[in-house]
Amino acid sequence: MPPTPSGHPTPHAVDLTHVLAVAQQAGDLILAMQARGLQSIGSKSSAIDLVTEADIAAEKLIRSELARRYPAVGFWGEESNQPPDSEFFWVVDPIDGTINFANGLAYFAVNIALNRRDLTLLGVTLELPARRLFFVQRDRGAFRREADGHDVALQVNHTADLGRALLSSGFPYHRTEHEDNNLAEFAYFLARTQGVRSMGTAAMDLANVACGALAAYWEGWLQPWDAAAGALLVREAGGKVTDYQGADWTLTSRTLVASNGQPALHRALLDGIRDARRTLRATLLPTGDPT
Repeated sequence: MPPTPSGHPTPHAVDLTHVLAVAQQAGDLILAMQARGLQSIGSKSSAIDLVTEADIAAEKLIRSELARRYPAVGFWGEESNQPPDSEFFWVVDPIDGTINFANGLAYFAVNIALNRRDLTLLGVTLELPARRLFFVQRDRGAFRREADGHDVALQVNHTADLGRALLSSGFPYHRTEHEDNNLAEFAYFLARTQGVRSMGTAAMDLANVACGALAAYWEGWLQPWDAAAGALLVREAGGKVTDYQGADWTLTSRTLVASNGQPALHRALLDGIRDARRTLRATLLPTGDPT
């Protein structure tokens, strides 16, 4: 579907096929650069907050290709990190899971979302190197595209009991510098669930909640590009996404809990996070009891 003459997409007139193609182009570039051998691996906020030449090149490609179709739409990418002041803007993580990617661990993703202010209209997550596509449009459902081109509707699972739930989470880059680093929350749930995984890519954690492989995922200190696409995937697949206090997650939220939406499970997650965090002597995240 074409954009409006101004270059702004209307909420239900987004060329999803084009966005999927851009994600796949970026994926091809990333895998080709990895195969040739990475020449530059640097760091940003800390020694373990990595950036490679593939992150930068993929973001440039995505920006260029999206601007070609939607010249008036803003762009907010992880590597350039310049929040736009436009009503419509793309939110992009060229490689979510850069540490996995840089170390040759075959689990990372391209993440692209389209927002109208705080409202996410569209999301695309490309799992690499598997090249599995997850995509979503607001009010139109969430899907995974199979290798044969067949689209499968995503549906969260129905696990309601915390003890039977498989969860995932991740850790902030400051984890060696402050006790508010998710270790207390991780230990709490590890002792009370079927298991907790830390797989290194928020984009895929959220996709796995949406497709029912995980019952829930939580993490603090996420950035908009980490979660915009995945939060919409989970919601359109029947799940729930809030902050640690139970308010709806938005781009400005500093914490995230994504679940299958079962009320008892989501409440147990919020209560567990609260109880675990009460053991901390000092905190960096917002405090307050779940609503």
